[in-house]
Amino acid sequence: MRFRLGDYTFGGANRIRLRLSDWLLIIGFCLAPMTGLRVWKVGPAEVLCLLWGARFLIRSSYKMTDLLKFLVGFIAAMLIGSLIGYIVARNELRPTGLLTWFYLAVIAVAMENGLTKNRVEYNEKLFSVLTECAVLFQLFLYIYSETVSKTFLGAPLWYHGVRYAGGGTNPHQVAVVLCGVMFVFARNIVKKRRIVISLAMIAAAVFLLEKTKSSTGILSVVLALLVLIFLRITNISSTKRRFQMLFLTLLVMSFILLLTYSRIFDYVKNWVEDDANGMGRLSIFSSFGKSFWKDPFFGLGPGVHGSGGTIEFHNTYLEILACSGAIGGVFFVLYTIRCIRKLWNADWTLIPIIVSIYAYGIAGFAMRRLAYWCVMVFVTVIAKQLLEQTAAENGFGYRERERMRLLPNGSYEY
Repeated sequence: MRFRLGDYTFGGANRIRLRLSDWLLIIGFCLAPMTGLRVWKVGPAEVLCLLWGARFLIRSSYKMTDLLKFLVGFIAAMLIGSLIGYIVARNELRPTGLLTWFYLAVIAVAMENGLTKNRVEYNEKLFSVLTECAVLFQLFLYIYSETVSKTFLGAPLWYHGVRYAGGGTNPHQVAVVLCGVMFVFARNIVKKRRIVISLAMIAAAVFLLEKTKSSTGILSVVLALLVLIFLRITNISSTKRRFQMLFLTLLVMSFILLLTYSRIFDYVKNWVEDDANGMGRLSIFSSFGKSFWKDPFFGLGPGVHGSGGTIEFHNTYLEILACSGAIGGVFFVLYTIRCIRKLWNADWTLIPIIVSIYAYGIAGFAMRRLAYWCVMVFVTVIAKQLLEQTAAENGFGYRERERMRLLPNGSYEY
């Protein structure tokens, strides 16, 4: 590892140096969980990411990518829903929430435009550095909180003194980041690259996640890990070995389940009871129908629609339906299907990364966080570039590229 005039140089024959400007994005991602540094809705992470992406908004020609189709459809539905919400549920509407979505849309589109201009090898390196720096920065903040102060530049490092929050106003800000980056490192291990560093990063991320005491985070990691194991088994080339590994995995999982049943039950119970009112979370979920049917098509716009307009639903998918209705929900489902198909065709090891952040959405509006979109855009752009790279090497066109699939032996079928 060498530093040269602002460039981050990787060792090895094919050294790739990161541009100095890309450190704005890296630092912005590292600071994304630190909502305790914000003034209103704007903090250093939001400013740095916007500065990094501004040039890609001005100099880019826009194509209707899957991301842009989703954002246009979702936000349009939410805008119409806001008008309806102003009429039928004015006390639930929070119009300033639209500004958050406009900002996230701008950053996501800027990231997609900017990353698409890079070679896939460069984006892989940038993603690796970004995720490693995020974990190392959180590890630094944890050590700082234990040895120096419980705050950093005024941002709280602990939530109520018992849960590590990493500078956020609640521990979920940092937990969703840790869940996402953990499977970037798991992907490295599967692909047999930077194994020692990746193992160290996973250990640090698991340690920090445990300190957040986020039962949702643990469940998200477990679910993504199961998906990773399943996908790894299904991509074994030998049919006989595939069934052997599947049987062995199911046997081991059954044994682990028997030994840890009570602990798993406690995690689920903690997730359900992770509310001031005990079973309040289920009570909030159960109020969804009353809110949804006020306008099932376009929703009621951003706001607090749970429990009679007193609280958010604390669930990404219920929030999507509540603020943008069935129309916004359809755009989200189509976007998700297209993303999964693209990842499956390009490189299945990318799938557990988004599974982890999607799973975290079960207990919070993860999609409304800056770090969520950073991870999502990196993964989908890398997948698209892998497909394009292989298509170019084999002389395929656009339609053939979209239908190609990576085989276990590293080749592609069409």
